[in-house]
Amino acid sequence: MDAGRLRRAGALGAVLALGATGLVASGATADSNDRAAKERATITMAVDGKDFVFEGPRSVESGAKLEIVNDTKPKKVGPHTFSLVKKGALPETKADAKKCEQFKGVCGKVAQAHEVNPETFEIGAPDVDVAKKGWDASFGKEGDTWYTETEGEDTVRKVSAEPGSKLYYLCVVHPFMQGKIKVK
Repeated sequence: MDAGRLRRAGALGAVLALGATGLVASGATADSNDRAAKERATITMAVDGKDFVFEGPRSVESGAKLEIVNDTKPKKVGPHTFSLVKKGALPETKADAKKCEQFKGVCGKVAQAHEVNPETFEIGAPDVDVAKKGWDASFGKEGDTWYTETEGEDTVRKVSAEPGSKLYYLCVVHPFMQGKIKVK
């Protein structure tokens, strides 16, 4: 990793660590009738007691629009990411979460993708979309991710992943804030 990328990852770490320390979150919850979203689905970043969660459907149709909404107060809890990752990259233990907070592994790759300016902590690329346009690419060397630090902010992308696939996601700021959605 070159020095510039390392500094950017470290800067994102400083920004994100504010929200990550001591916080535990749960996975996505189903919408009230748990049906596959046909035309549009919404996943909301929310607070449930002391936990940060993604709330949304368990499945979505390939080709449907998927909206991600930040319904938290980032000035109080820190920013968030909605980052597609491979299932095996999801933190499962406190040790895994600590590695994520230190921007090792997939969380470091997400931090690099957002191009943080180490001097100003500005995010150079808040919306990263690789491969086919839309939500489809999980982080390996690169992947799809969105950064938000504004309450009420949202993004909408088409789900371009193939039917039968599963999209696993997390917030690198709050590593236990994670979920999955099946593409139909």
